[in-house]
Amino acid sequence: MQRLLGLLTLFVSSFATAQVSFSLPKELSEISGLEKLNDTTLLAINDGGNDPVLFLLDLKGQIIRQIKVSNARNIDWEALAIDEKYLYIGDIGNNMNQREDLCIYRINRGEIMNSSELRAEKMSFSYREQTSFPPIDQERYFDAEAMTIFEGQLWVFTKNSTKPFDGISYIYAFQFESNKNKELQKTSQLKLNKTSYLKDAITSACTQTNAIILTTYNRIIKLEFPKQGLTKSNLFFYPYIQQVEACVWMNDHTYFISNEKNKFLGAAKFTLLKLP
Repeated sequence: MQRLLGLLTLFVSSFATAQVSFSLPKELSEISGLEKLNDTTLLAINDGGNDPVLFLLDLKGQIIRQIKVSNARNIDWEALAIDEKYLYIGDIGNNMNQREDLCIYRINRGEIMNSSELRAEKMSFSYREQTSFPPIDQERYFDAEAMTIFEGQLWVFTKNSTKPFDGISYIYAFQFESNKNKELQKTSQLKLNKTSYLKDAITSACTQTNAIILTTYNRIIKLEFPKQGLTKSNLFFYPYIQQVEACVWMNDHTYFISNEKNKFLGAAKFTLLKLP
């Protein structure tokens, strides 16, 4: 048994030089999105059915302040993205692939730090490839929990729920357009393994300089875009299946990931990872 535990420790440490977890407060038991506002402050949201609220967090996951988005609804908030001017909130969750009211909210980044209530611009959208609500089981590509800003565009990676599971995520890259009902056309697609929803369905995205970081329930994936085309590699395997719903890259090799509360996997938590 000691030898087995030693091998497990070696396996985990070969991927991560540090892994520290913090319990999240009960107000964030359904955390679904994370973003970096500055070097000491993060932003978080809860998913659908909760209030339309942004949470300012310190680097231990404790709440600094809550900010109400007064003209928004949280039907199924699942992702945050940020650029130099704006914070974007993705109301893009679509578990049953039947929503016809998907949207993204945009908030002035400069107003966040000192506000208790904000108003947002809204862009409604649909996917050109989706023609039925819901589609048949083999065509359920239209749930989404992963969104980031990369090379000046919003990127959405859909969360595959096809039956049988085929491991394909649709990629949509586009510009935000306020007060528009925009039809998005698939930019590309990413094929992971034909394993299962628990291993190869994409649950979040963040940007790391010239790469995109994705999470699933069992690992962290890095996408790079050299001239010869997209490449993907596994950065880190969790030691067990986790309900990871959000990630954010801080600097160098430092990331935060968050898990929402799960009756089988435990309380909501916030984990600092330092990867080699």
